[in-house]
Amino acid sequence: MTKTINLTLKMWRQSGPDSKGRLDINPATDISTDMSFLEKLDVINEKLTLEGKDPIAIEQDCREGICGSCGAEVNGR
Repeated sequence: MTKTINLTLKMWRQSGPDSKGRLDINPATDISTDMSFLEKLDVINEKLTLEGKDPIAIEQDCREGICGSCGAEVNGR
């Protein structure tokens, strides 16, 4: 049986450098602990898209683990 967790993502969102930004809080429930962080973002993006919201932008997503472009900072780490 796969373990799941509930996450709360707090993300700063703004449409451009001159636009007013906002802090979006997005709950994500029943996320598999076997997923990578990028896979978790995919699940959250599917939910956001179904809700008619903008998905989280991911600059690089090859997931090869070679260049580090898909790296992310989570809780300061």
